[in-house]
Amino acid sequence: MIDRWAGRDVDLRLLSESVKRFFDERLFPSKIEERSKEEFSITAILRRVSGASLTGNVRVAVRGKPDDFEVEFAVGSDYRRLARLGGLATLLGGGAFLLRDLKSSEELERLENEFWLLIDKQVDILEGKGGK
Repeated sequence: MIDRWAGRDVDLRLLSESVKRFFDERLFPSKIEERSKEEFSITAILRRVSGASLTGNVRVAVRGKPDDFEVEFAVGSDYRRLARLGGLATLLGGGAFLLRDLKSSEELERLENEFWLLIDKQVDILEGKGGK
């Protein structure tokens, strides 16, 4: 998913650091790559910790100018692959895998919802700090 903000004058580096902290606080190791002053890439490794059934990675891109930027949340693994097959997977003995993928999909959706709530809050906090 991609969301865009205009006219907010946000320091994109500080926003990217908030994204990294978001993943680190959930025990998902992450790193920031500054591709330019206008583009940051944050990668988080999702793994099974404290009962979570997420594995794979998430890439977040923060790009644009302080007063016109977008944030993209992209999952590196396809958590919904067996869910799309539905009944066919069950008929072929994939019911256990389907259940696991559905649980992972639910957890990923919860994580993404928390992520967007954080982004909205951080954009409000960082508004006017972009150096315009």
